[in-house]
Amino acid sequence: MFNGDYMKWLVIIFCIMISAGLFAVVQGEEHTITMVGEGTVTVPADAAMVSVSVESNNENMTEARAEVQTKIDNLLNVLKKAGVKDADILPGQSSGITSFQSSSKVCKRVNNTTVCENNAQKVSSLERSTVVRLNTTDESSINQVLNAARSTGAEAYVAAYSLSDTSKAMAEARQKAMANARENAAQVANEAGGSLGKVLDISDYGYPGVEAASPGGSGQMNMIDVTSGVIVTYEFIV
Repeated sequence: MFNGDYMKWLVIIFCIMISAGLFAVVQGEEHTITMVGEGTVTVPADAAMVSVSVESNNENMTEARAEVQTKIDNLLNVLKKAGVKDADILPGQSSGITSFQSSSKVCKRVNNTTVCENNAQKVSSLERSTVVRLNTTDESSINQVLNAARSTGAEAYVAAYSLSDTSKAMAEARQKAMANARENAAQVANEAGGSLGKVLDISDYGYPGVEAASPGGSGQMNMIDVTSGVIVTYEFIV
C-alpha cells in the first residue's frame, strides 16, 4: 500500500534520478538517463472483508476462553447457514483481553462520626475475532451476513473492500508508470539538448500498492486504487 512516506521517498528518488541523468548527459560518460515513473488505475472492488468478533466478560480466564470458543463456533455455524463457505473464512483468529479497574471512596456522617466506604469495580473481557471474505459487493448479500452474525450476539462490520485478482489492474498501472517515466525522461533529455533512445533497463520500485476506500472514508466507496512504480534507464542520444 502506497502511503505518504512512499510518496516522499518517491519524490526524493525522482529528484536524484533527474540529477544523475543530467550529470551523465553533461559529462558525456554513460549517455543514459534513469527515471522513476508511477501509474495508478482505479477499478471496482469485487469482494468485501467482514470482521466478526465475540466476547466474554467472565473474570475467570479459563471459563472465558471456553465461552468465547463456544460463541465463535456457533457464530461460524450460523454464517455457514447464511451461505458463507469454509474457504471464505480466512485462516487464523485473533484474541485480545481488555481489563478496566476503578475505585472510589464515599464518606458520610453518621451520628457525628465520619464513615467511609471503599468501592472497587473491575471489568474484564476476552475477545476473539476473525475475518470473512465475501466475493461480492452487493449490499443486500453483505447485510444478510452481517445480520446473521449479529443475531448470535456477535459484533460484525465491513472492514474493507478488496480485489480478488489484481493482475490486470497491475498491468495497466505498470503501463501508466512506464509512460510516466518516459515522459519525465524525455523532458530531461530535451532540456539537455538530446533525445531518448531505446530502453536499457527496467525494474519495479518498491511493492505494488493495492488500496481500497474504507467504509465511511473520504474515498469513493467500493473502488480500489492499484499503483505501480518503475525505474527505467534509457539510452541518451546527443
